[in-house]
Amino acid sequence: MSNYEESSFVLTLPMNTTDFHIISFDKIFEVSRKIQNACLSEILKRHRLVQDNKQYRKNKRCIKAVNSKIKMLKNKKEIKFLEKELRSLYNKQKEIEFSIGLSEYAIHDFVAPTKRHFEGVLDINTAQKLASRAWGSYQKKRYGNGKKVHFKKYGSMTSIEGKTNKSGITFRKEGSKYFINVMGTKVSVTVKSMDIYAKEVLKNLKNIKYCRIIRKMIRGKMRYFVQLIMKGIPPRKRDKATGLFKVRLGKGRTGIDPGTQTMAVASDEVALLRELAPELDNLENEKRLILRKMDRSKRYTNPNKFNPDGTFKKENLDRWNFSNNYIKLRNKIQDIQRKQAAKRRQSHCQLANIILATGNEFFVETMNYQALQKRAKETKISEKTGRFQRKKRFGKSIANKAPALLVSILEYKCKFLGANFHQINTWTAKASQYNHETDDFQKKKLHQRWSQVGNFTIQRDLYSAFLIKNINTTLDKIDKDLCAETFENFIKNHDLEISRLKLSMPTIFSMGIEVS
Repeated sequence: MSNYEESSFVLTLPMNTTDFHIISFDKIFEVSRKIQNACLSEILKRHRLVQDNKQYRKNKRCIKAVNSKIKMLKNKKEIKFLEKELRSLYNKQKEIEFSIGLSEYAIHDFVAPTKRHFEGVLDINTAQKLASRAWGSYQKKRYGNGKKVHFKKYGSMTSIEGKTNKSGITFRKEGSKYFINVMGTKVSVTVKSMDIYAKEVLKNLKNIKYCRIIRKMIRGKMRYFVQLIMKGIPPRKRDKATGLFKVRLGKGRTGIDPGTQTMAVASDEVALLRELAPELDNLENEKRLILRKMDRSKRYTNPNKFNPDGTFKKENLDRWNFSNNYIKLRNKIQDIQRKQAAKRRQSHCQLANIILATGNEFFVETMNYQALQKRAKETKISEKTGRFQRKKRFGKSIANKAPALLVSILEYKCKFLGANFHQINTWTAKASQYNHETDDFQKKKLHQRWSQVGNFTIQRDLYSAFLIKNINTTLDKIDKDLCAETFENFIKNHDLEISRLKLSMPTIFSMGIEVS
């Protein structure tokens, strides 16, 4: 992000809340929930009015007919004429939507009288941001990114934000202390004396775009934080002891092959094969035991909800009854999930810093993780057992390890540090199938974790990362000559990494490391 004005980053600081502040914030968050739900309800009401409009339905049929005609035609002049007609129909649709009031700014007008019902609790800027949030959820459903919109349940509102730092939710400095003001409720904010990064960010408060208040349940207590959305590029973090930058770029090209549980990296200096967020395994075991306790408790207090064979009654619509112990366990599982998310992000940031030190030009294979999460459609029978094979794929490992999060963190850091980040064309490069020695493609089964390249047996993921590093300038094909030049050096790095892995005794089967 070379343009300073277009960039932004977030600084999160804890708030020193008292019981009085918590009562006040609980009221503000509950009112915010009601306003957002009211906006969402009004949007859906207007959406139904638009869908019931005769002219709108007629235009919709015309758009469908014109689109089908365009697909069949080959004459460019006729296609251009129909595209012009299509634009005209879309404009007519928009006019109908605006006349009924199905637009973001029309919902902003709707929220003004709604906000007056809760006078003195929320300012108009915060209320309009809630309206925009409701509009955003409707847009996701409308354009196919979401199945349906969800209303906020009681106590489920976790954040509110303003539009500017001038009114409503404001952040100010008074003497040497910092305060956040939310509609007259003034709360001090903690900035640690050793936090060099936060102090550097807060040197110029004019860079604050707006403020966001978030709340989290931590160890059974509700904690409040302020997030300052700042203009510009974040300052680079320094080591407290040495004063040197924590993240430093290396030199040269680096190839990255992301997996569901591992990340393979190959550069001129090193070859790395790392497990993603290994710290989460212990928490997963603890989580599994609590979920079993919760299930037993739920079955005991709701016997009418289950069949004699233990299966759930879909037709039963009775209200669920949860014991106090179940609620305690539910809060505990939420706290574990919060810890998992925090540890996962911290682990990914640390690994991203290690990867950044390997080069200054990064090439990543794109992966469709959403497709990998879904169950297999085809029903297969195992040749060994004669039983039906499980349709589960990689949903649980992707949810636990979050490989896409690491890629997004790496891309974000590259932009701010001035490194080049490229995503290659996976379908044409075929890094997992290509052999640069024979210059051909050979499909491998998932359990085959080693590739035979000439006289060398190479770990499959590391070899893919090496090939990705040697992609051509158009990012769609592996450069065979470049592979031949750097292959000898890669073999040395590869053997060192495999030796390290054998000593560390990894538990991930997909690495293919057999410990003697």
